[in-house]
Formats: sequence, structure tokens, C-alpha cells
Amino acid sequence: MDTNRILHLIVPEDILTYFDLVETKEGSTFTELYLEEKKGLIPATIKAQDVVLDGFCNPLSLLTYPLKALPTYLVIKRRRWKLKGGVTHYSNDYDFNHPNIKATKEFAAFLKEVHGHTPDEYIGVCRTYGY
Repeated sequence: MDTNRILHLIVPEDILTYFDLVETKEGSTFTELYLEEKKGLIPATIKAQDVVLDGFCNPLSLLTYPLKALPTYLVIKRRRWKLKGGVTHYSNDYDFNHPNIKATKEFAAFLKEVHGHTPDEYIGVCRTYGY
């Protein structure tokens, strides 16, 4: 089976449109999937100008559907840009989670609808059962 097809089952489609999987980490109590913004997605406000990459913004870690009964996080890294010779940084903005909830929109809605849990309560339940 194609790895890309499996990834589409795990990561929301709107995230995969803009990000590529670059690394995975599996601990005894969690799984992390690291995603970096695709190269060439220059913010619209500076797209027509002479720009250079300037590293990454602070990563955003979002809880998503569990893998192997462990809390699973998507660690999302947006690229940071600046005008050539400039000091001001620019980056793209995305809307992958509800404000103040560090979970994907899909997973937060699922937890609330099916279990009545918030993502934080879900983590507490997992810890209760030793996950």
C-alpha cells in the first residue's frame, strides 16, 4: 500500500494540502508526526517581491486521532520569510484548530460529539488507563 494513502487517513486533508510529513517519533506515552510547510508557499503579501527563507516559526502541536491507543500529535512547522535584505518576518496563517483548543478541528468535534470530552479531558482519560 502507498504510504501517501495511509498518511491521508491519519492527517486532515486541509493540513496535507500545505504540509509534508518529515519525521515521526513514537514514545511510550505519545506519537508525534512532524510536518513542515511545503517549499514555495510564499505569503501572498510578499509573493511578487525578492524574498528569502528565514527558518521556521515556533511549531504548533495539535492533538489528533490516536494511533496504537496513544495520544497522537501533529507538530506543524510554518516557514518564515523575509524580504531580501530586510528584517521583518512573514509567514502564512492557517486555520487548523479552534481558538484555545490545541487539537485538530475534526478531532475536537469528534470528542465532543461522541464522548462529551474536550481534548484536555481526553488526555486525562488516557492517562487514567495508563496510555
